[in-house]
Formats: sequence, structure tokens, C-alpha cells
Amino acid sequence: MKKLFVVMSLFVFLTTFVNAEEKSDVIATVNGKNITKTFVNKILQQDFASLPEEQKTEENVKALANKIVNQKIEEILLIDAAKKADVEVSKDEIQTAMNNIKSNFRTEKDFENDIKMQGLTKKEFESEVKESLMKIKYVSAEIKNRTQNPNEKEVKTFYNNIMSKIKGLDLELSIQEDKLVSSVANNLKRTYGEQVKIRQIFIKYSDSFTKEQKKEVNEKIKELKKELSLQDMNFARLSEKYSDDQVLRQKKGDLGFVLREDVTPEVAKVVFALPVGDYNKKPIQTTNGYHFFRVEEKKAKMPIEFDDVKDSLSDLLYKQNIQIEYDKLIAELKAGSDITIY
Repeated sequence: MKKLFVVMSLFVFLTTFVNAEEKSDVIATVNGKNITKTFVNKILQQDFASLPEEQKTEENVKALANKIVNQKIEEILLIDAAKKADVEVSKDEIQTAMNNIKSNFRTEKDFENDIKMQGLTKKEFESEVKESLMKIKYVSAEIKNRTQNPNEKEVKTFYNNIMSKIKGLDLELSIQEDKLVSSVANNLKRTYGEQVKIRQIFIKYSDSFTKEQKKEVNEKIKELKKELSLQDMNFARLSEKYSDDQVLRQKKGDLGFVLREDVTPEVAKVVFALPVGDYNKKPIQTTNGYHFFRVEEKKAKMPIEFDDVKDSLSDLLYKQNIQIEYDKLIAELKAGSDITIY
């Protein structure tokens, strides 16, 4: 009942979105162009439906709604700027774009029905496609003129920050810089760090189990140990047979490559010490059960040399610069526009 109430409350929110006293369908204007509740709620309901159940909260719905409004504001600003800049789009370019969109539909009729469901005529839809192409051309040209390739000194500084982050050192970086440095550091740790490829057999256990359930777990582990000790033992098949986890059974216990920090300290201590092809004879007990692991492969830790990664780091910095310049462009357009949010 509570879950139903939450969902119903959210759908009430979807149909109101703004202050209940606001009777107009218009929730924002950008240079005289309206953004309506009808438009926002149509997209919002689609996005809401795709959210996992645990994320269907009022807070997330509000965040989605604000994102949709901001994206629409940016779109209007960029299209207006493209028109002012006299960005040209040929009929061939429009037709090619239309054909690409049509290719996503089974028939021409399906394509036309989709346009009608959007409340558009074919001519109006074609006009939207044209404006979208103008916007893309405008942004591409504008950002290209603004964005500089990072020099080697900047790339080297980026590399040094990443290495410091991997070592756990504190850095004085902006939020955006720290986010990028942390992301790259984690990726490089996965690529160059010590890793083991493991398979798992998991037997569920809890202290809250009944005496009979605990007896069943002990019997299951005893039988499993017996099969593990056989000469022709197949660990993957045994995981498929014994594991108390559906996903693990489907994957035949395959967990892929893991770093030390991917697993608990007690698991890391065992699996990183095992030789390739071996498994822990004594199950590792955790709060949720018993675990057997088999080491399939090992990758030794490798040094992260600047010359090996500088090209990819340069590309990442360039992409970050693109985002910075795009944000600046939007800020400039907003500053020179008439925007009202009701």
C-alpha cells in the first residue's frame, strides 16, 4: 500500500510539476519562446518509467524535471544563436538526416505515426530536424574555434595528478578537475594494477537460520568439498550446481578480473596468494555465507609510464576543454537572453 501511495503521489507531481496556483501551461520563456508543463511532463513520464523502482522518488523526479527544462532552454538558445549566425543546412543534409531517422522504423507508416504521436506534421518535424542540424553545426564550429589542444606541460601535470591520486595523496583541484583525475586514476589502476581472474562458489548462510537450515548448509558444504577434491573436478560446473545466487550460477561463477580493493580484505588475502588453477580448500565465511574461489589467471602490476599514456591523457584533457568551452558558451548565451522561469 505504501509503495502504491508513493507512485500515485509521484504521478500527481508529474501532472502538476510547478506551484499548484500556477494555472498557465507555460513554465518558462526563452527569448519569447514557451516551455510548457505538457512538454516537460511528456518526457518526464517516459524517463520516470525507465527508472529502477528504488529511484522513483520525488527528489529524483524533480531533478529530472529540472534537467529537462534546462536542456530545452539550452536547445532554444543554441538554435537562436545558429539562426543569428546564418548557419546553412542544405536540403541534402536534411534528407540524409530524415532517412537516418526513418531507418529506425519498420515501415514509412510507422515513421509517420510516430510523428503524429508527437503532435507534429511532417513539415513541422522536418523543420525541427533542420534546426537540430543548424544547432549541431553551430556548436561544432563555435567550440572548435574556442578549444585549444593541451600542451605537453599540461598533459604532464595531469599525469602527475593522476599518479598522486593513485598513491592516495591530497590534491588541491577544482571539483571538475578532481572528478576527471579520480576517474582516470581508477581506470589506470584497473588496467595496470595487480589483478586476479576468479570464479566463485557461494553458499548462503546466516546466524538467523534455523537449526535445520544450518544442518542443510553443513551437508551442502560437505558434499561440495567432496566434489572439489575429485581428480576431474570442474569448478565452473560446480558453481553452476551449488551456488545460492542465480546470477552467479548463470555466469558459472565467473567474476572476471578483480583488484584487491574490489573484494573484502579477507577475500583479497586468500585469492591473491593462491596460485593459478588452485582454490581455497577452507571456505571463507562472511556475514552472508561461505565462499570458495578459484584463481583462473593473474596479471602482475605494471608501471604506468608517461609515454605510454600521454596520447590518451591528451585526448581526455581536450574533451574536458570542449566541455568547459561549451559551458562558457551556454553561460554567455544565457547572459544575453531573456529567460523567465515561472
